[in-house]
Amino acid sequence: MARNTNTDAPQTGFGLGWWVAGGLLVVLIVGIIVGVVIWPRDTTTAPQNTPTSTTTEQAPTPGPTQAGTACTASNANQEVPTEAPETVWKTHPDQMVVPTSEKYGPSEQDGNLWSCFERSPTGAVFAGPNLLAAMSQGEANAAVPGPGRDEVMEQTASASSDYERPVVEGFRILAADMDSATINYWMTGEGATAAYGLDLVWDETAGDWKLNFETPGDHPRVSVLEDTSPYVRWR
Repeated sequence: MARNTNTDAPQTGFGLGWWVAGGLLVVLIVGIIVGVVIWPRDTTTAPQNTPTSTTTEQAPTPGPTQAGTACTASNANQEVPTEAPETVWKTHPDQMVVPTSEKYGPSEQDGNLWSCFERSPTGAVFAGPNLLAAMSQGEANAAVPGPGRDEVMEQTASASSDYERPVVEGFRILAADMDSATINYWMTGEGATAAYGLDLVWDETAGDWKLNFETPGDHPRVSVLEDTSPYVRWR
């Protein structure tokens, strides 16, 4: 059972269809889950409170760029991170800027499905944005099979793609252990701020983290974010 690290209930979410039809905030959120062609705002200059070790790189050329080690690491630290982990921000092929780490993954950065994350709460934090980017490119293997995944894939395929990519600013782990995680991501874009809630599960067959759209409730869980103080600032 996932270790609960926050007594507050997750924020109430809205279905993807609401955001597709909802005006301003759709510009912020739909850009995560559909394959947009517009680049995000310049992230090469980090804000003052961004760790100096964090950098941004362009997407690698096709072909694996690292050995697949993160997802096979043993004795991973299962503590929930309370500070931003050292991160290298890279532009995924779908043009969303995603977090990467030699330790936590994705160790396999080949094609649209960047994979192989450490089996730990921190590994799950890194997995969330990377797997969303993969889903936007039609990579069904980014999520566990089921009707929830099928619905998200259908909505993604039919949604418009003319949106600015949102930027991941921080994260808030609601519950996490080595088998599952529930994480809210703080996203900004087009002058709006939102929380984007994701469920992840460790897939024993794949030996990696996967998005889990089969849990009860709407997917994705998106809400206006007014108080960012409970979040770990990542950028």
